[in-house]
Formats: sequence, structure tokens, C-alpha cells
Amino acid sequence: MLAVGSRTQWGTTLPKLVSDADHLMLSRLVVEIAWRIDHGQADTVWELFVPDGVLNSSGTPLVGHDAIRDWGRARVASTVRTRHICSGMRFIDGSDGKATGSTLLTVFMHEGDGRGPAVPAVVGEDTDEFIRTDAGWRFVSRTFETLFA
Repeated sequence: MLAVGSRTQWGTTLPKLVSDADHLMLSRLVVEIAWRIDHGQADTVWELFVPDGVLNSSGTPLVGHDAIRDWGRARVASTVRTRHICSGMRFIDGSDGKATGSTLLTVFMHEGDGRGPAVPAVVGEDTDEFIRTDAGWRFVSRTFETLFA
């Protein structure tokens, strides 16, 4: 097995991953934002961002707590129900209390009450920037890119 920072047989260098403890905390943050959106609490996801954080899930960046809170309120009022499955989380140590990461998202969507289809509405990837604060890890930015729809 190759160590982080060593060269592969193809000449590439593996990036330095975050510690196991940080991986756990960052994974929890990623799962928390998905859980809040899926369970009618999108109006609280702003709490997971730094004050000037950026959320870009639709091509229009939302900048700052107020913009993210307003988006969350609209999401809570929506009749669209979702479930996000987060997988393939990978976090790179950026040093000085910073990290970057990517998460594969499989999203199921359904309008209104009742059961929705068992076929994903979209598969995409979140690219994140994180910073460690006194309150723990927070998002600096989160950008969603659709891979399959």
C-alpha cells in the first residue's frame, strides 16, 4: 500500500488526507447538511457555514448566512421531498485548519405526499472547502455538480 505523499508507479503523488478524527468530524458535517435538508430543517443549514460561506447547488451561488437561510426557508416551504445518500467522501488536508473534500450524492426526489420512485433523480458531486472554527468544522463553500440526471 502506498503512503500519502509517495509516488505511484505512474509518477503521481498522493495528497495528504485529513486525520481519521477529522475525517469523522467532516463526514458528520456532510451528513448533517443532507439530513437537515431531507427532514424539513433546511432553514438551519446556514449554521453549518462560516458567516460569508457560499452554497451553490443550482448554479447561482448563495453568499452569506442570510442568503443561505432564505434559501432554506423556501426549501422548507416546498412540497418536494428528498433523500440524499452521501458516499465516497474524501477529505484532503489543507493545513492551518483548512481542508477540501468531495462527496458523491445520490438524490431521490418526490413531489407531495406518498411514496416516491425508487430511481434516483440525480447523481452528483459536492466539492467542499472547510475551515476549523471554535465551534468545530464549518463549510466555507459547497458546490454541487450534476453528473447524471
